[in-house]
Amino acid sequence: MENRSADSDDTSSAAHGIGGYASAQDLPSVRQLHQQLRQARALRFLIPRDQRPDLVVIERRLQHLCETVDVFYQVLGPRNWIFHENLPVDVIAELLISEGGPEAAEEAFIALYTDQDALAFRLQVINKLPALRKRRHLILKAHEDYAAGRYYACIHLLLSVMDGFVNEFETVRRGLHARQAEDLHAWDSVVGHHMGLANAHKTFIKGKSATNEDPVYELYRNGIVHGSLLNYDNIIVATKAWNRLFAVVDWANATLKEKTPPPPRPTMRQLWHSLSELSRHQKANDVWKPHRVSSGDAGFSQEAPASATEQFLTAWAQCNYGRMAQWISQPIRDKHGAAMPREVRMLYKDRPLSAFTVLTVDHIAPASCLVEVEVHLADQPDGQAVPATFRWLYEDPQGDPVSSLLPGQWRLYCWEPDRFIPYPDLKGWLKPDPNAPDAKPDLRERPKGGLA
Repeated sequence: MENRSADSDDTSSAAHGIGGYASAQDLPSVRQLHQQLRQARALRFLIPRDQRPDLVVIERRLQHLCETVDVFYQVLGPRNWIFHENLPVDVIAELLISEGGPEAAEEAFIALYTDQDALAFRLQVINKLPALRKRRHLILKAHEDYAAGRYYACIHLLLSVMDGFVNEFETVRRGLHARQAEDLHAWDSVVGHHMGLANAHKTFIKGKSATNEDPVYELYRNGIVHGSLLNYDNIIVATKAWNRLFAVVDWANATLKEKTPPPPRPTMRQLWHSLSELSRHQKANDVWKPHRVSSGDAGFSQEAPASATEQFLTAWAQCNYGRMAQWISQPIRDKHGAAMPREVRMLYKDRPLSAFTVLTVDHIAPASCLVEVEVHLADQPDGQAVPATFRWLYEDPQGDPVSSLLPGQWRLYCWEPDRFIPYPDLKGWLKPDPNAPDAKPDLRERPKGGLA
């Protein structure tokens, strides 16, 4: 097997040959926003000062986003990592400047995926694409395998999901493995960077026919599926499979967006409103700070997520599925319509709740928080408490996530019981497999000299 540096040189030297955006600044939406900012700046004196959007805040945030994407691809692009659109920009920016070079940045980047709550939250993108939604059960199994350290199983599942999804997504029936790098250019998307998805795809389709027992740290689909590469069972390849799945989702969304007729050119009034809203959101995000509140702390009773969790659990204990449905994220409720209470009943009717305790509220992002609770399930004869973590999303009246400092409502996004209770088989939660691997793999188990 070629060493890692050889593969990295090969992919980066040929990256421009497959097209793609040289910089995030070249994305059509970014260029359009720059144009709108220039127009707004030229006419800002026609608008009362108290109604003007803060153009400096918008420009600074846009510059930060583009610089973070470009630096990411400079540091981790040669290692075939892809910046997909549901990554936390500020966290990525921090890890890219940490000491230790690309190896340390890669280790910190992998840690973002080993956060199982965050990974589960990112997986909600699968609900938006029908061809991916029908493969949801396989993706959730891959999630369980990844958390348990069964990387070989996770890798094979995600490879099959990606192949099948891409094959079904377009009328041209070709799986991901049958696509050339040029076929995967993503219009107006950060994965369309010249060091992004199309560049990384060259290792995905690279032939590996000779049997090889050396450690593998790239997502060589050909050699893994056909059994010629034997030593790929590690967290690096498994995480690259997740990273690739999210990038493929972005490619699919970009393909749909490119086929959608562009909206009419906004009027100046619409432009000012749009920029004002963007400025308002950026200011709120800049002011927001992460914080954690426990049940014994002063002010815990004023925590809206704690109150929302208590009301949801009370409705569960009372088997009030209609009331439970009202707390679920608006886009999910819109998708199910009047059938939402029935969907809730189907998943909760055999899991009666007898008691609960809300323990902590952890505000981890401007529009997201985790609420830790203990629940007592009525069908557990010993009555022991089951730990559970609820992920809440703060939504505006249109159902879009916004900073919790702005007007809105906390809604439950990961609403199915097996999304917030650790073990999918609730009746077996007290008897986990004693021989199962640690759910939090040690990222320090690396080959000497860094990742090969």
